[in-house]
Amino acid sequence: MNSTVRLVCLPYAGGGADSYRPWASALPEGCELIAPELPGHGRRLPERPLERAEDVVADLLPRLGDPAAPLVVFGHSMGGLLAYELCDALDRSGTPPQALVVSAMGPPDLLDSARSNALAEDPEALMDHVAGLGSTPSPVLADPGMRALVLRPLQADFRLLGRARRTEVREVPVPLYALAGDGDPVHPPHEVAGWQRHARFWKGLRVLPGDHFFPWASDSVPRFLGGLVRSLAAGRTPAHDPYKTS
Repeated sequence: MNSTVRLVCLPYAGGGADSYRPWASALPEGCELIAPELPGHGRRLPERPLERAEDVVADLLPRLGDPAAPLVVFGHSMGGLLAYELCDALDRSGTPPQALVVSAMGPPDLLDSARSNALAEDPEALMDHVAGLGSTPSPVLADPGMRALVLRPLQADFRLLGRARRTEVREVPVPLYALAGDGDPVHPPHEVAGWQRHARFWKGLRVLPGDHFFPWASDSVPRFLGGLVRSLAAGRTPAHDPYKTS
């Protein structure tokens, strides 16, 4: 790679920056992994969590590193929605990223606002939902004090999702890649494929083995991102891969 490429990875609901740090080893030399911590999450837990996507994007923009370096934006689940909104904001400011990768998330016009709002206002149902997905360790969910710490950012994130539905289709003018788990009960592949309507340069849907948290079941996703960064840095179109389905 001739120049540094920034790879920004945005977290799922309730998630923190630490979930992405192990991915650095799968990325090529010269790729800067940026995993921003959202207000009220992880190391920023004392802060007030934000409940609107536009407010999160405003918090993210100053923390993206060298503005002259090429940028790839990745987001998983809620992070996919934030990645799309961030890409749109960057384009409007005249500095669009080189690529957008959305994982395990449907587009804004397919969001179930009623479901997200209902979960946000029902702590027991929300914690049961999270427990069913397996993203939070059982000892955390069993401890009342830890549950309270987890609940606060989770409720804010689900309120954000409840407010994020948009009926209009806004195309992003950068290559858009979509990833889905073949056993994801939350955002199944046919829903993730809906991003095609929002892409001026659609690069297809890739379906990988696993449930909603398939990116952490193997190294397939960080390897895919590493290959994408390497190809974009070299000015090439990424090679065909066996998971691409459309």
